Amino acid sequence: MTNNPNNVSEEVVNKFIDQLVADANMGEGLEMEVFSELKKDLKKRLENRMNATILAHIPEYKLEEFEKLLDKGDSNATQDFCSQNIPDLASIIAAEFLSFRSRYIS
Repeated sequence: MTNNPNNVSEEVVNKFIDQLVADANMGEGLEMEVFSELKKDLKKRLENRMNATILAHIPEYKLEEFEKLLDKGDSNATQDFCSQNIPDLASIIAAEFLSFRSRYIS
């Protein structure tokens, strides 16, 4: 998915990744370039997990409609679709953030 259907701003994702990296002490002793790549990788992994979670919660009979929205590239329409068709979307996304965090911080 190239769109961001999960109603989570890039700023929120970046802050989350920054905090995760700080809390897990992942940047200690890393060169700045390596540290930057680490954060990019974590961000991509989180976005992939959120997208997979969204797909898993879209009713099967709505998947074709969702795919068409993604193809159009209208992120606002995609976000509206998800909000209307996934009950408790915010809680689902929050749970995914917590699950992701727990993978790196015990």
